[in-house]
Amino acid sequence: MKGPSLPRRNFLKGLAASGLLMGALGKLSWAEAVDMMAEAVRKGKINIVWWESQSCTGDTTSLIQATDPDLVQVLTGAIHLAGPGTVGLPFHDTVMPEWGEGAIEILKMAEKGVYDPYVLVLEGSVPDENHARKYCNDPNRCSYYCFVGEENGRLINCTEWVRRLAKRAVAVVAVGNCACYGGIPANKVLEPPPGWSYPSWSLSPTGAIGFFDDPVRGYKGLISRYTDMPEFQPYYNYIYNGCEPKLSPDSNCKPAIAVPGCPANGNGILRVLVHLVLAALYPKVVPLPPARDWLDAYARPKYIFGHTVHEQCPRAGFYAAGDLRKEPGDNDAKCLFAVGCKGPVANCPWNKFGWVNGVGGPTRTGGVCIGCTMPGFSDAFEPFYKPLPAPAAPSPATALATTVGAAAVGAVVGYALTKKSKG
Repeated sequence: MKGPSLPRRNFLKGLAASGLLMGALGKLSWAEAVDMMAEAVRKGKINIVWWESQSCTGDTTSLIQATDPDLVQVLTGAIHLAGPGTVGLPFHDTVMPEWGEGAIEILKMAEKGVYDPYVLVLEGSVPDENHARKYCNDPNRCSYYCFVGEENGRLINCTEWVRRLAKRAVAVVAVGNCACYGGIPANKVLEPPPGWSYPSWSLSPTGAIGFFDDPVRGYKGLISRYTDMPEFQPYYNYIYNGCEPKLSPDSNCKPAIAVPGCPANGNGILRVLVHLVLAALYPKVVPLPPARDWLDAYARPKYIFGHTVHEQCPRAGFYAAGDLRKEPGDNDAKCLFAVGCKGPVANCPWNKFGWVNGVGGPTRTGGVCIGCTMPGFSDAFEPFYKPLPAPAAPSPATALATTVGAAAVGAVVGYALTKKSKG
């Protein structure tokens, strides 16, 4: 099928608006280059500022793999949002050509409102540097867990950057389990060194947390830990106070959405971003409802995470027949629950739709679901190839099962009964 027609001139204008042609401007000074890009982006209607903290950049890799729509279609306007240049990408430290002081200057411009309106995308967990300061003698050099750049001789840590960028953002999208709930960087240390003192808010060596609460591990996210900070209060109001959102830098009720996964799926990321872009451009046509109307208890869109892996699994028929795989590597199509699949207690659609263009997905390709879209990952889901316990067994996985509803518990009970009847 032939895609939408896009004139070469408009395509180049779209690329310029997104900053992707900056690499060719080698003869300009940083100040001139940044000013030129700012002017190009100002001609658009909405921008995306993509911020990474403690991350492996896996979510960015997923973003580049997105197909429905893909990243170029969004940035160039080929999906007919409103034409080329409608969506700008002034900052993304992985793909942007700027570096060093030039990149930091773009962040400061965003903070000052140059790129208004913009959606802030968070990738990676955020360590609270209060823990680091206990072991640091120089107050200007204490942010050694996660910092980007410096200001007047003082390091700017990642927590501070998220706070500063969230202030003028019209919405926040946390992509990947790390940014949503803390993820793997927030895991506890199984064998801590002698005399190790854990942070009081996280069992991670760096005190890592996500933007949202992790009720399974008992971690409070940024918006709950810092309710006294006006930069985070609008997002707390949206998630926990049920207010009507307004996509404005000065709003006291701004949407915050979680798109978890390890990594998050690229199509899922872009669908949420396009949803917010349309809501910002055409609020009367695509109004954004209160959180309770379209987000679940973990701030995830219901239209993506509304069903469990088990409910959508292509192997579900084998589960219903009690035909379960005996060893993880067996070459068969049987249900993977007995070898550790966490599908009954995890919400994720990509085993049904495929990871890229209908291809892939753990249970479709013979691997178990490891619960990477859930709070508590990965502490509460390890060992990955150990079956979930029966509901009566006291364990974090069981506690999680009780929070996601009777359907998940029923699946675990069904497995226990099937195993008993076979015995």
